[in-house]
Amino acid sequence: MKLLNSIILMLWLTLGLAFNAYNQSIKLGLDYYHHNLNSEAKILFIKLLNSNESTDDLKAEVLFWLGQISYEEGNYSTAFNDWEMLVSTYPQSSFANEIGEQLNQLREVLTRVTDIEFSNAIASSYLKNGDFWSEAGTKFLIDGSWFPKIELSIEWYDRVINEFPGSKAAELAYRKKIFTLLGWEDPGQYGAKHGAKKSFSTYIPLVIETFNEFEAAFPESSYLQGFRYQIAQEYWRNKKWDGTRTWLQKVLDSSGGKETFYTQSAKARLNKIEY
Repeated sequence: MKLLNSIILMLWLTLGLAFNAYNQSIKLGLDYYHHNLNSEAKILFIKLLNSNESTDDLKAEVLFWLGQISYEEGNYSTAFNDWEMLVSTYPQSSFANEIGEQLNQLREVLTRVTDIEFSNAIASSYLKNGDFWSEAGTKFLIDGSWFPKIELSIEWYDRVINEFPGSKAAELAYRKKIFTLLGWEDPGQYGAKHGAKKSFSTYIPLVIETFNEFEAAFPESSYLQGFRYQIAQEYWRNKKWDGTRTWLQKVLDSSGGKETFYTQSAKARLNKIEY
């Protein structure tokens, strides 16, 4: 009986060591991937996929990341082959559930998105949909007259923020959302105004709310200072002197004492605010 227990214990230890080893391999592959060493990541993942010692869960995860890398590199057929293999071979895995419902939408993305910037294609499609309504100067096939462009674009940006928290796509969605709320003016003598450019009192609270969420989600973003100054500038444009001073001071307080373009601009504006 003691011998049997010892054998069982040895087996558990061996399995545990193997499990930890393969977990480390996945971690190593992801480290390669996150540092743009895609070739090394693919080699490691392919070895894991073809190893007889890899578990089904491990192979499912490997197929997910192989597809992800191929998609980012523009090898769409390879990406779809990997993801379809994932869904058909390991349908119960969490990775299959994650990608399975999105395959048809990803195919649609390919017909209209040619410049994929992010690690998740669905996030990219949401951003493109938001851009459709938000960016001035875009040539529309649909007449957007009288459409609530601010609200329509924000709906798509919020999808990215909510569905892909912490991702590069979410960070960009926050940036686009803030710029959209700050607003723009259509070209021409009678160009319509949008966002805070149209109604400061309506949109500036939403700008600040979104900025606070952005700062909490991405406290190290290099775009935070720029937005602080943009908000200060919007207060200044509307002759809200106290708000201008408050946000210019935020620029200075957030700089850690370093002299930058934005701190220099903030100091210059603080010297002459009222007009």
